[in-house]
Amino acid sequence: MMRMWPPRISGWVVLALLLAGMNPAWALENREFRLDNGLKVILAREAKAPVVITQVWYRVGSADEQPGKGGLAHMLEHMMFQGTESVPPEEFSKRIAREGGEDNASTTSDYTMYYIKLSSDRIELALSLEADRMRGLKLAEEEFTSENLVVREERRVRTDGDPNQRMLERYRTLAYGDHPYGRPVIGSMDEIAGLTLADLKKWYQTYYAPNNATLVVVGDVDLEAVEGLVRKYFAGLASQPALSRPRFPALPERKKPERLEMSDKSAKLPIWMAGYAVPSMAMPDAEEDALALDVLAVVLGSGGTSRLQQRLVREMGVAVSASASYSGFSLSWELFSLSAMPKLGADLQELEKAMLGEVERLIKEPVGERELEKARNGLIAEQVYALDSIDRIAWIIGRMSLNDLNWRMLLDDYPERVRRVTPERLQQVAAKYLRPERLTVGILKP
Repeated sequence: MMRMWPPRISGWVVLALLLAGMNPAWALENREFRLDNGLKVILAREAKAPVVITQVWYRVGSADEQPGKGGLAHMLEHMMFQGTESVPPEEFSKRIAREGGEDNASTTSDYTMYYIKLSSDRIELALSLEADRMRGLKLAEEEFTSENLVVREERRVRTDGDPNQRMLERYRTLAYGDHPYGRPVIGSMDEIAGLTLADLKKWYQTYYAPNNATLVVVGDVDLEAVEGLVRKYFAGLASQPALSRPRFPALPERKKPERLEMSDKSAKLPIWMAGYAVPSMAMPDAEEDALALDVLAVVLGSGGTSRLQQRLVREMGVAVSASASYSGFSLSWELFSLSAMPKLGADLQELEKAMLGEVERLIKEPVGERELEKARNGLIAEQVYALDSIDRIAWIIGRMSLNDLNWRMLLDDYPERVRRVTPERLQQVAAKYLRPERLTVGILKP
C-alpha cells in the first residue's frame, strides 16, 4: 500500500492520542535548504530518544539501467561499503558498529538509499562517512571481483533457489511488459556476471553526486549545529552535469488481461496473485486517485475484517490468507495487487472468481459509510503511530522529496484528505482503474 505504518488501531484510540497532545510530525522543528553544489538537505528534530538517523537518497535505481546491464545499481550499492582513500574496505560498517550504531542500504527501481542510525551525539561521524563516499569511493578490481560473487550468490539463494521468487519475477515481467519496472532489481545471473569495474566507475561518476542526492537527518539534534556539519562535509563536493531521468511509459493500453501459470516441483504451496495497472502519486494529476486507491486497498484486503479475508478465508474456506495492497510512491505507474494463499486442494478457479468478484462489487456497489469510516480510522491510526519512528519519518520525507512531492502533505494534510474520500469517489476510481484489461494474473502450482 501507499502507506507503510505499524499495525492498525481503532479510531477512538487515535482520537484519544490526538486529544492528549501528541505532536504531529509537521509540528516538529525542521529546516530545508539546498547547497550551492545542488545537494538537497532536510533536517527534522525529534527528541523522543537520544538517537539520530541519516539517509542519503540517490535519484538512480534499476529503472535507469540500460538493457544488458541489469543489476548495476544494486552492485554499486554493495561496493559503497568497500572503502575510500581514508576508510579501508569493510571498515565503514565497523566504525558505525563500534559506536553502537547500525547501517545498511537498499536499491529499488527508482532509488538507492543509504542510512546510518547512531546515538545523536555521534552525528558528525555519520555525516563525515557519507560525504567521504559520495565522491571519494575507491573502486578496486579485487573488491569488485569478490563482491560480484557475493551478489551472484544472493541471486542464486534468494531468487533462483526460491520458487515463489522465481514466479514473482516472471509475473512482474509480464505485468510491466517493456516498462523498466519489469526488470529484476538484482539483474539476471548473466548480467551480474557480465558487469565490469569500468561499468561501476561510470555509474558512480555519473549518478553519485550532490546534485543527484537528497540528505535527510531526523533525530534528537540541534538543527543549526547539524546544518553547520552538513556544510562542513558536503559543501566542497563537486557536482556533476545535470541529469534527467528517463521518460517512463504511460499506463498500458490493453485489450485483454494477461495471464501466467507456472508449475514448479520445488514449490510446496500454491499461490495466486493479480495486479491492476494504476497510477502512482507522482504521475500527473493522479494524487487524488492515489489517495482513493489507498483507501480501496484497506477496504478490500487489509486486516482480518477486510472483504477478501471475510469472503475467501472465513466464509468460503478456500484460502489461508487473502489481501490487497497498493504503493503510490513510485515515479511511474504501479500495480494494485491482490494475493491469496489457497488451502491445499482448493479449487483455484473458484478462488479466482471470488477474488475478482469482490473487485467487481466495489465497482457496482458503493462502500458503506461505516465500513469506509473504519478504513479511514485505520489509515490515520497508522500515521499517528508512525510518528514514533524516526526511521519512518525520515523515509517518508526522503521518498516523497525524491519524487519532487510535498512530504508535508503526507505528514500534515493526509488525515483530512483521507476523511474527504467518499463512497462515490471510491466507486469512480474502482471503475476507472480496476478493469479486466488492466489485470495480470499469476498462479504458481506445486
